[in-house]
Amino acid sequence: MKKTLTRNILNIIMTGLLLVVMNYRYIGNSSHEIGGVVLALLFILHNMLNWRWYGYFFKGKQSLRRILMNLTNLLLVVAMVTVFVTGVLISVTVFAPLGIRSSSLFMHELHQGSAYASFILAAVHLGFHWEMLVAKCKNWLHIDGASRGWIIMSRSVSIIVITYGIYASFVNQIGDNLLMQHNFAGWGAEISLRGFLLDYFAIMGCYVGITYYLLQVLNIKKQGGLY
Repeated sequence: MKKTLTRNILNIIMTGLLLVVMNYRYIGNSSHEIGGVVLALLFILHNMLNWRWYGYFFKGKQSLRRILMNLTNLLLVVAMVTVFVTGVLISVTVFAPLGIRSSSLFMHELHQGSAYASFILAAVHLGFHWEMLVAKCKNWLHIDGASRGWIIMSRSVSIIVITYGIYASFVNQIGDNLLMQHNFAGWGAEISLRGFLLDYFAIMGCYVGITYYLLQVLNIKKQGGLY
């Protein structure tokens, strides 16, 4: 029980910190690098708490859901490690004394691309566990998940978040960032922390929601014997 609580608290902190360090322009370089180091340490701790996953990677029945989840987790680990390694190599504050700094534009682009890939993959990873998390919240809040009111509200919120998340993805040029394309348009604009958090929460929620509903479709097909 305590271990589960620790994991949940750690996951919440990591998600919040990930959103903070993504807003480089608002927090500045020094805070970005320090936040990145803390996130790296929390990521290592997260993997230590879930080390059994690596041992069961190839064991047991390999259902489509499990294959997709394992692939997502593996890609997330690769992306996060790439972020941390490139972050050390382009550091101008925390790791500058090591004298290993690279001025390569590609290294900066790789850091940017892997950071956004980590952000999206973390949301997809969360989407795989969303049904379980919602079930725990409903149980804790004593909510009847089968009630008409809950169904209408949850689906309405999902539609709004996914729709706005798709819009925010285009506005914030998520695709360009994933493809490691530098785009300096709008860098002179006033930075709004509220707007940034709203957009990026929606983008994360969008991928969580899409993953969750795609898994629901897969479950329906499985029950119908379609695969």
